[in-house]
Amino acid sequence: MRSKKPREAMPEELQLAIGLVWGHMNAYQHEEAYLLALGCLKLWPDDRHLYLMAAYAAAEVLEPVDLARLEALRTPDTHDWIELVRRRLDLSPAAG
Repeated sequence: MRSKKPREAMPEELQLAIGLVWGHMNAYQHEEAYLLALGCLKLWPDDRHLYLMAAYAAAEVLEPVDLARLEALRTPDTHDWIELVRRRLDLSPAAG
């Protein structure tokens, strides 16, 4: 049996918050996901998972997205998600 990969040290409340936002997004409840993510970001302002989901949900409900902050989160792991947000905002792919 394979052992589970150790999870990043993340408070249970933050894991729950991310799961709730993700659940709204999976149910295509983008406005609810956006509002919940904004509230959660007040508690965990530096959480990249919450910000990336908030950016996507914002794009879906035609709210502004801080592109500079979004680009600052670009890594090989987040590249595809950021490009998805940019497509939803109807922006051309980022250079580089």
